[in-house]
Amino acid sequence: MLRHTFLHLPGLGPSTERRLWAAGIRDWDAFLDADTPPLASAKAPMWRNELLESKERLAAGDADWFAQRLPPAEAWRLFFDFKDSLACVDIETDGTPQNEVTAVALYDGINAARTYAHGQNLHDFTGDILTSKVLVTYNGRCFDAPVLTSHLGAKLPKAHIDLRNVLCGIGIKGGLKKSEEHFGIDRGDLAGADGYMAVLLWREYSRHGDPAVLETLLAYNAADVLALPVLLAHAINRLLEDTPFADAYGQDIPSPGQNPHIPDPAVLRRVWHERYHHRS
Repeated sequence: MLRHTFLHLPGLGPSTERRLWAAGIRDWDAFLDADTPPLASAKAPMWRNELLESKERLAAGDADWFAQRLPPAEAWRLFFDFKDSLACVDIETDGTPQNEVTAVALYDGINAARTYAHGQNLHDFTGDILTSKVLVTYNGRCFDAPVLTSHLGAKLPKAHIDLRNVLCGIGIKGGLKKSEEHFGIDRGDLAGADGYMAVLLWREYSRHGDPAVLETLLAYNAADVLALPVLLAHAINRLLEDTPFADAYGQDIPSPGQNPHIPDPAVLRRVWHERYHHRS
């Protein structure tokens, strides 16, 4: 899809991109091979040079270069050329102003999800993320990425598909769980659990060291990243409807990957009870 993209060119917006597609200029080569500039614009020579560089950057696998030039809501276009080096990431924190990281989940959409827990293997994440070229998160631009960078010193890809931005572009708002509900993603025993539940689980684990509590927290954290490829596929298919390329790039909707952790229903019931007992 990047080869059909012109939005990353300076001063070229969505309406101009649609005009190019409608005129039969549907990829970079068509623009570059045109006998006369496809658009009557003083910027056409600059765009030509930018497209020549685009071809070089794509051949080099430079996802960051494109990500820095695409609007955040259009970062989904990175998926097709970099789907083998995605990193779906989600973090949990302790709920304090310091945002101490308690757990991180990492999923490439293919292999088993990996989880990292405070006091155990948390800093292994900083090495494991280095092989990835594109982050996929929900609201990670505002929260997960800055916290991982400042608290763990993680060197994250600059290329970032934040599904909060992408889904907002198709009118779906309200948070990760609401987005999952919109597309019928079932969390099983973890249905209804939210970020504050993760905070309470960590506090209980810190007090008592119960492995079942940590296992439940990690299961919740993993469920967040396992849903991201599903949401991304739904969003891509919807966004492709507004392009001439839906038939070529439409995605099969994957099932959420297997959760490597099993939540303990007794732990969830106990934490639910304590949460709402203290509110009353």
